[in-house]
Amino acid sequence: MRAIIETLDKALGVVERFAALIAGLLILALMSLVCAEVLGRGLFNHAIRGSIDIVEQLMVALVALGIAYCQSHFGNVRMTLVSDRCRGRAKWLSELFALAVALFVVVILTKGSWLNFMRSWNNGGDTPEIGIPLWPGILLVTCALGLLALRLALQSAEALRLLAQPGDGSKLFGHPADAIETTPYE
Repeated sequence: MRAIIETLDKALGVVERFAALIAGLLILALMSLVCAEVLGRGLFNHAIRGSIDIVEQLMVALVALGIAYCQSHFGNVRMTLVSDRCRGRAKWLSELFALAVALFVVVILTKGSWLNFMRSWNNGGDTPEIGIPLWPGILLVTCALGLLALRLALQSAEALRLLAQPGDGSKLFGHPADAIETTPYE
């Protein structure tokens, strides 16, 4: 089971790093657009037409594409106040609970995002100034939430495995086997 989880983690990590790279490149594009906008207004007294529409669409990608990568490195705010104080099975039970709640919420959000995408795809819709279609951004959010759901499911499986074998190490959680403390109550 451990080998399967680690293999899936590596494969998912490649996709997450690619999505984060795309997000980083889009941040560069957004910064360039903002600089051009400021220079255009200051030097030529002329704004870039549709810049607000472009920024709106880029912001969707920036926010969505990095979420799963952040979760894979535990760079988010999570229930560490409780779980880091626990040891052994109690730690992995608290991790599993937190991940299960997060997975439940992400699945609900993914379904809602998919329904919103279908509504936008069927009914149309675009940005007000230059008419950029809205559906690509909504689909991107749906895909990013799906990627996050896969990451949370994988981490939940690892927490479940560690709940059964609390002394075993975990590359996903960054806990080598010799660093894990166990309590005498296990």
